[in-house]
Amino acid sequence: MAAEQPRCRPLASEPAIAAPASGPAYVLVDAVGVLRIDDGAVTTVLPLAKGVDVSDLEMTAGPDGSLWLSGWDGVDVMVPDGRTRKVHRRRGDSGPRYEHLIVRADNDVWAVTGDIEWQVVHYDGSRWQPLRNRRQFAGKYDDNKFAGLAVAAGAVWVASWNGLWRGVGRDWRPVEPPPGTGILSLWTYRDRVIAGDGERWFLREGDGWQALAWPYTENIRRAVGEVGLVAAPEHGKAAVQLAAATTAGCTAASEPLAGSRIAALAVDGAGRVWLATDVGLGVVDGDGRKLAEWPFGSLPGLSGRVTQIAVIGAGPSRLPSGRPGKTWEVVGRLKTFKQARPLAGAEVELCPSPASDDRCPAGPSTRSATAAADGSFRFADVPVGDYSIVVRPPAGLEECTSPFTDHGHWLKPAVDCPADGPRCDLGELTDCRPFEMPPPPAMR
Repeated sequence: MAAEQPRCRPLASEPAIAAPASGPAYVLVDAVGVLRIDDGAVTTVLPLAKGVDVSDLEMTAGPDGSLWLSGWDGVDVMVPDGRTRKVHRRRGDSGPRYEHLIVRADNDVWAVTGDIEWQVVHYDGSRWQPLRNRRQFAGKYDDNKFAGLAVAAGAVWVASWNGLWRGVGRDWRPVEPPPGTGILSLWTYRDRVIAGDGERWFLREGDGWQALAWPYTENIRRAVGEVGLVAAPEHGKAAVQLAAATTAGCTAASEPLAGSRIAALAVDGAGRVWLATDVGLGVVDGDGRKLAEWPFGSLPGLSGRVTQIAVIGAGPSRLPSGRPGKTWEVVGRLKTFKQARPLAGAEVELCPSPASDDRCPAGPSTRSATAAADGSFRFADVPVGDYSIVVRPPAGLEECTSPFTDHGHWLKPAVDCPADGPRCDLGELTDCRPFEMPPPPAMR
């Protein structure tokens, strides 16, 4: 019998650092709010206010274990004991949102305003102060767009369409970017700056750049942990490529989770990678082995799309156990827009992430049906999640053949379906809609 080949261990080549203490993991869930995962338990610690779009929120952790949440109404901080305070409040409906928060300490927080005339701002523990604006990063483009922010070794780094800049106090100077790169994204690792353009990545060393052997994937997002691990989402599957942050070594492919994409990721101080997929949440170790996986509905509050993850220190020492999630029988009736007649014979599919050809990939949450003569369809055992309902009308149906018609719908069972019943009736759903719906009739 052949000997088993040793498994790739990306962290083996990276210089080790002292392990941090354990801490909670926080996940931001659509229509729910912030969940805290700690010591095997899951609680909702910051419920989402009514009318707030989770896509408008940004969440980051501070070195003291605090959690910072920025949105259109300002910036809130939750300290480790659960108390919250507001450190920035917008004036009425005016003023930009603060984005790309970097928390160095309770009195040393950096951000960029989210308006077209963006500014770099700093919080000193009592007030926010603008330090530099878009026009001061002059160059080729008059409509200079922001690209990245980093703070390391006492300097502030800003990447924009007009290049890369470094500021210490009031002294701001342009920096020659890494060779052969385009518009840069920025990360920090052990108080050093890393810059990359999605194809090449470089570590700042003195006045120059050291090329890094980060794995290339079609997804440009990366998560870098102080433990020395970089995680790169793979395209079209719920898995990541793992490598050492700064040293040359092997690249490991993680065991795939259920789902077809990675929506958010974070590396904790224990070298584990937390992954939000289109069907749930999971954790893999630094070698890529799956440690835990929770489908939507299997943890309290995990009822749909996870947009962000933040982990304190080494993360929870004990992960929670999942539970069977609720399912529904989903029914509905399709009709056409122009003639309001049943869309008989239409192919109907339900899944979290349809492919580019408007078809649902195989997966544990995918369901399919064919509309009956009265346009009715049925999906059995639909779990909690966020879904697209893909509708393909039968060929040759004149009112559905124009390229300027829309098909399909959205479904979020935790919001759209009864909590106390097994059946979810969506009623009549209109398809073959005009690309732009006509205005409502004038009021008389």
